[in-house]
Amino acid sequence: MSFGRRAWLSVLALVLVLVTLGRVAAAAPAVSAAYVTGRLLAPCCWTQTLDIHESELSTTLRNEIDERVRRGESATQIEDDMASRYGERIRAVPRGEEPRAKVALVSALVVLLGLGAMGATLARWLRRGREPVVARTRGTSDADRRAEASYDARLDAELERLDEPT
Repeated sequence: MSFGRRAWLSVLALVLVLVTLGRVAAAAPAVSAAYVTGRLLAPCCWTQTLDIHESELSTTLRNEIDERVRRGESATQIEDDMASRYGERIRAVPRGEEPRAKVALVSALVVLLGLGAMGATLARWLRRGREPVVARTRGTSDADRRAEASYDARLDAELERLDEPT
């Protein structure tokens, strides 16, 4: 099997693993108060999520969410309850969406593309390293020798002029 096939099979296997991990992360998000408060908007102004907004209502809702998470309620249950109380507008992230999994997948793909580009560059360098180096040789005609002598004479004259004291 050639180097190219092995590399593509490795990349394909890694992509499949990352896609599977992304799906698992989306299916079973970690339940923490910070996770839930980051997915809900503050209902007092609808501009910031509960985890960063500073208002009396936001503080009350954060405390309620902390308590509900400690009791073992799932993130989906808490979000659905908040949506029933304040409307669907409270959701900063649509129901069932998991942007963290998408970010991880996109990041992994960018890394894979970078590694692929590096591998292709390395392969090209190695291939060039195996090729014999052909030195460029000047022609040995009389015209070439005269031109070279002319350049040498001009260079010598210029160097002498620079060495003269002013």
